[in-house]
Amino acid sequence: MTTPRLMLALFAVSTLSACLPAAPGSDLAARLPDDRLLINMPVDEGAKDEREWSGAYLFTAQVTRDVNNMTGFVLILVDTITAFPATAVDGDNNHAVWGPWSDALDPVETALTVQLHDDGSTTWQFQQKPKGSDDAEYVVVIAGEVDEGSEDGMGAGRFAIDFDALNELDPNQQATGAYAVDYTVDEEGVRGEAAFQNFSDNGGEPIDVLYRYDQVHGGEGEMDLGWTTDGEDLGSELVWIVRSRWTEIGEGRSDSLVTGGVLGESVATASECWDNSFAPVYMQNSWEGVLEGEEGACSFADAEYPSE
Repeated sequence: MTTPRLMLALFAVSTLSACLPAAPGSDLAARLPDDRLLINMPVDEGAKDEREWSGAYLFTAQVTRDVNNMTGFVLILVDTITAFPATAVDGDNNHAVWGPWSDALDPVETALTVQLHDDGSTTWQFQQKPKGSDDAEYVVVIAGEVDEGSEDGMGAGRFAIDFDALNELDPNQQATGAYAVDYTVDEEGVRGEAAFQNFSDNGGEPIDVLYRYDQVHGGEGEMDLGWTTDGEDLGSELVWIVRSRWTEIGEGRSDSLVTGGVLGESVATASECWDNSFAPVYMQNSWEGVLEGEEGACSFADAEYPSE
C-alpha cells in the first residue's frame, strides 16, 4: 500500500523528539490513539523456505499487515508530530494546534488540531492546504474523536482518512477512497472495526471491505473479514465472509462462507487449520470437494463464523 511522503518525513525526524522534555499540549496528545490499536498476529520473520505454508495463514497475516499499515500511518503521524511542542495552546489547556508543518518538497502544509470538550470527549483532525495558501484553504484529511473517559491511549474512539482529499491536494499520494477505524482499547486487549470504502491504491480496482478484530495484548486473537467480489469459478457478485482465529504461539484456524453468484442463496464453506510453524494440518472446501488432514489436529476444534 502507498506510504504517504509526509509520514516518511516525520518519521525521519522522530529520533530528535525523544530528547525533548514534556511539550506544551502533551496532556491533550496523550488522549489520542497509539500503537496498542495494532494487531500483533504471530508471524515467521525468516525468509520463506521450501516448507509447505498454510494459504489461510498467509492470507490472514497479509490482511492484518495491510490494516496495521493503514492504521499505523495515522498513529505515526500523531505520535511524531505531538512529540514536539504545540504551536499554540489555549489558557485552559483544552485546545492545541501543531503546525503548519511541511517538508521542502511537500506541495502541502499540514496542521494537527486537538480539542477537549466540556463533556470529556476529544476531537482531533489533520488539515492540509496548498503550500503558501491562506488558512481558508485548509481541508480536513484525517478526522478523529475519542470518547469521554478515555485517557493515556486507553478507551474508545474512531478516526477516518479521506484519501480522495489527500490525493487532490498532493497527486504523489496515489491512494483514493476512504479508510475508517472504530476501536476500544483496555487493559485486556483491543477490539474494533476497520472499513475500506471505494478504496484503491496505485490505480487498482476500488474495493469495499469490512474488517473486525479482537485481540488480547500480545496473545490470542481473531479477525472477521467480509467483501464482495467477482469469481471466475463461482460467478459474479460473490459475498465472502471469513473468520480467522489464532493462539499466542501462532497456530490457528480460518473458516469461510461464500454465497451469491451462481450459488444463489446456497452457501459454500471452507476451513483450514495451521500449526505453530504455519503449515496446514487440515483443509476442507465444499465447492471443490477438498478434504485433507484431520480436523482433530486443529487448535480450534469447530468451525466458527461471524454472527452478523
